[in-house]
Amino acid sequence: MKKRTARVLMITGAAAGTSMLAACGGGEESIEDYPSREIEMVIPWDPGGGSDIEGRLVTEHVSNTMDNDFVVVNLPGVGGTVGLEELTEEPADGYSLGQIHEGLLVAHHSDITEINYDSFEPIAAMSSADQILAVSSEMDVDTLEEFVEYGQNEEITFGGTVSGIPRVWVEQMARELEVDYNMVGYEGLAEAIQALAGDHVDAAIVDYPSAESFVGAGDMKFIAIGTAERIERLPDVPTFQEEGYDLTLGLNRGYVAPEGTSEEIIEYLGEQFEETANDPEYIEAVENIGAEVDYMGPADYREHLEEQDSIISDVIEELGDELE
Repeated sequence: MKKRTARVLMITGAAAGTSMLAACGGGEESIEDYPSREIEMVIPWDPGGGSDIEGRLVTEHVSNTMDNDFVVVNLPGVGGTVGLEELTEEPADGYSLGQIHEGLLVAHHSDITEINYDSFEPIAAMSSADQILAVSSEMDVDTLEEFVEYGQNEEITFGGTVSGIPRVWVEQMARELEVDYNMVGYEGLAEAIQALAGDHVDAAIVDYPSAESFVGAGDMKFIAIGTAERIERLPDVPTFQEEGYDLTLGLNRGYVAPEGTSEEIIEYLGEQFEETANDPEYIEAVENIGAEVDYMGPADYREHLEEQDSIISDVIEELGDELE
């Protein structure tokens, strides 16, 4: 297939809605003609966070695979739900897609939004991101043991998306480590990392691509990682498990279309995303930002979301009023 430089634009704020409507005007077309114009990809987070970084990377490479232009649309707000709620209102014609992860399931079961994963047609999961406990460089903590000791004597201030998956992670971590904390809400990981780098909060759960440059600059420190084993890019960062805590943390980012999008279009897109996931250039690019390729096609990704939905529902029911 002919390769070219993908044209991936960024649209933010109110202008995005106008663009989406303008691009999705009328008429049916056969799968043989699809796609015949640019496709918009909604990323429901601010630019600069892990989801945005990985979403743009995926979109760029899928654009090359399909030999078709994409426009990236950032529509942040309310824990990533604003953009996805708007996506549900778009025509189910394959020209409006969006990125989701487990945060949507948390928002749904926390009564933040009525929509859930089954408000969409799953296309593919494309990457997974290990989650890392990071602390401010101004905090007198260098190890997980010191972090636990601190949190059992002082209240730790976490930054994160209160209506999203970070809140569940922090609750689980606090229970497992038996530390005291409060949480300051931010709209997406990028804002939480900026707050941590500025010493406005003590800690946050972050991913490598979002936080690595701040660690390199000395603004924060990685304390522990939520993987089963240490990872090659962070050989000096211990896992929670090796420190004696039964805790793993991870995030899968995937892509969906509005409910009712034809099976033919979903199948076609799934094939294009799979070809991209097997492209050595894409694999290298994902690994360079500290993530991992983790492809699931439409059926497997739907099954994954169903399983995660059940788990998250149980966790939130258990946490109850603590999430309010």
